[in-house]
Amino acid sequence: MDSHERIQAAANCLAAGGIVAVPTDTVYGLGADAFNADAVQKLYTLKGRPAGKPIPLVLGTVDDVHQVAQNLPEFFFHLTEKFWPGGLTIVVAAKNLLPILTAGGSTVGLRIPNYPLLLQILQQFGGPMAITSANLSGEPPATSVQDFGEELISQIDIIVDDGKTPGHVPSTVYDISVSPPQIRRPGVISEETLANTFKGFHQKRSHRQR
Repeated sequence: MDSHERIQAAANCLAAGGIVAVPTDTVYGLGADAFNADAVQKLYTLKGRPAGKPIPLVLGTVDDVHQVAQNLPEFFFHLTEKFWPGGLTIVVAAKNLLPILTAGGSTVGLRIPNYPLLLQILQQFGGPMAITSANLSGEPPATSVQDFGEELISQIDIIVDDGKTPGHVPSTVYDISVSPPQIRRPGVISEETLANTFKGFHQKRSHRQR
């Protein structure tokens, strides 16, 4: 299967409510249509993921943000300009999302990954994808298909194998729905980098307002 066929097959699988395993710029992920309740439930079930743990979304373009988020502060767009595409998942106020996806909460984590093949799949699919690391809950994230294990492989509809992923550390989850923002999961973007970004943004904004 050539690259175009793999992209189309993965997009078709998502549209049909299937589960796809995809490489990202951090680790392999398991993805489903974010607006399909049955598909999202499958993600929770096959991972053994606790129901109270929300699942983040990956997007193909910044324009897709407006489908799933609301009340976005100026700081959000400052972060997207600096870190997207890349390893920062930004938690913001959710809009029009399934309660199962947000674990009944009011926020959602969003990211544009820095991985061309995945971006092409997302753009072909045309919407946000719910994604979680490709491993059973409690086990290390997979950086290659060989890490998946038979139990996981047997439940995935399509595996997009693109070799080993560039990194083994997941994205940093940064919650800007609270003040001050909080790191919910350490990852590839350091706490120091985010603290400096937050400080620099507010210094610039205060300078503009003088």
